Amino acid sequence: MLILMVVAALIGLHYLPSIRIGDYELRQVNIWEGPADVTTPASTASQGSKDATITTDSAETRADTVAATPSLHHFFSMLDSARLRPVRIAYFGDSFIEGDIMTSALRNLLQQTYGGKGVGWVDIQSSTAGFRTTVIELSRGWQEHNAIGSNSSAFDPELQGISGRYYTPTPGAYIDIRGQKRVYGEQLDTMQRATLYFTPSPGMTLTGSINGTAYQPLYQCDDDSIAPDTIVALTLKGKIGRVRVNVDGDGRFYGMAFESWRGITLDSFPMRGSPGYHIGAIPEHTLQQFAHLRPYDLIILHFGLNMASPTVKTYQPFKERFKKCIELYKRTFPNASFLLVSMNDRDVRGADGQFHTMDGVLDLVEIQRQMAEEEGIMFWNLQQAMGGEGSMARLQAEGKANHDYTHINFRGGEVLGKLLFDFLQTERLNEGKRAENADETEQNDSKPID
Repeated sequence: MLILMVVAALIGLHYLPSIRIGDYELRQVNIWEGPADVTTPASTASQGSKDATITTDSAETRADTVAATPSLHHFFSMLDSARLRPVRIAYFGDSFIEGDIMTSALRNLLQQTYGGKGVGWVDIQSSTAGFRTTVIELSRGWQEHNAIGSNSSAFDPELQGISGRYYTPTPGAYIDIRGQKRVYGEQLDTMQRATLYFTPSPGMTLTGSINGTAYQPLYQCDDDSIAPDTIVALTLKGKIGRVRVNVDGDGRFYGMAFESWRGITLDSFPMRGSPGYHIGAIPEHTLQQFAHLRPYDLIILHFGLNMASPTVKTYQPFKERFKKCIELYKRTFPNASFLLVSMNDRDVRGADGQFHTMDGVLDLVEIQRQMAEEEGIMFWNLQQAMGGEGSMARLQAEGKANHDYTHINFRGGEVLGKLLFDFLQTERLNEGKRAENADETEQNDSKPID
């Protein structure tokens, strides 16, 4: 009877429509097929597949996925002076980069190549603090207000910061953030400056400690006339391994940034469950203030995971809406270069018991390519660079992706972060060659005709 009840339940589940919980879409129950045979890179190679293994030269060999006209000229020109000044990157994404997955590997490679220290942006209090390996955060006493999440009903979009969040203190609130040596220790154990971003309220005071020293007064708001949307950047300087800031009073806080006086800083801004629209709801005057206080040389936009679906017939509405987000950031960060990263490969089990790229993924990637082309910004096809059809299942078989066949883990993040780094390096080299060819053509055109 128990066996019959279980079989009946599974048959019933087989006919349920697609069910989505947050970022996860439950796979269809299918008791008629045998267990899935996840193809490994070795077995795929024996079948003659070009994408049998994930290699770090994908950025170069798949250069046809890059638009020809847009460039990252500003960012590349700033890299030439990275030993003299900070070069900042803002990486906006969804849960694919949550916990600094993928972005940590990219940051490390860039800092090793162009200099720089520090993990960049850290939210005041993060739900990923328990598994984010690139920083140690022990902050307490905060109420988080999130654009997307369980407490989004208490969220006022006019008050959010650049991460799509803001935090209000409760009595005894403090921020305690430390560097670490577990991963990328040479770059992330200490920093030269730590900057706190907040909107003060009259009567608010801040005290702080660097590296466990005695608490010192840091800031006091005695001005009753301060505008309610004013963002203050409070910077602490020195060889900093640990920072603690105590808050007394009200106010609105956004995050802290840890960096050096020169070299690469990469700020990771993940938002679980977001299709990307939340970045377009950040007030323009807020972005303008951050553009002044924390200017970026490269802005990377990486969404799509929460839009792709086998049931969606057209992604045209997504394209038109997200283009407005791009235009907002182009207005507020007019000097920045922009890179649109496509969604990753996402796999589901087919009727044959094998894992295949989910229907809708390639359609969405194509829409994202069109979006980048129409906005005149650079595009990188991550789905193709990571191996194309079924590549997420191959990563999972190698222990580099989760069992949802949607998200990578830190090992997979190292692979994809290296691919993106190689793409940037290759594109920089190609831009240099294009500039040389243009100069040579101009010189030839200027020669007199005999």
